[in-house]
Order: sequence, then C-alpha cells, then structure tokens
Amino acid sequence: MEFLRNLLKDQFYVALAYMTGVLPIKRYSSGSALNMFDEFTMLNDMIFGEYFGFTEEEVQKLCEKQEVVNFELLKE
Repeated sequence: MEFLRNLLKDQFYVALAYMTGVLPIKRYSSGSALNMFDEFTMLNDMIFGEYFGFTEEEVQKLCEKQEVVNFELLKE
C-alpha cells in the first residue's frame, strides 16, 4: 500500500490511473493513503460490464483450444 501511495497520491504526473486486480483497494476514511480512487466491481456492473470480460462463446473456444479445463466443469 505504501508503494502505491508514494507512486500515485498527490503526484503532479498522475491525471488518471486505471488499475485492475482481484483485491479491492480499501478506503477506510478520507485520510486514507489511497482515498482518491473510484472503485468499480465487475461482479454486478450495469454500466461497464458489457465492455469487460469474456462471452460464454469465447470461453468455450478458449477451453477447446487450451485443452486444460473442461468448459462444463469451469461453468459450474
């Protein structure tokens, strides 16, 4: 967290940061080290959801191509 704070917080060279990952950035208070983020989840996103992720057809094709995991098993 300290690394991100030093890299991004109040830096003149940062106009916008787009970060992806599976861990949410915790914003406990307005005095938090990283309180400048707007957090969007892709789990129930009604605005940006259509632009991110994979379609079912794309996942089927990836499973067929890689032959590592069965699509039906993955779907469960």
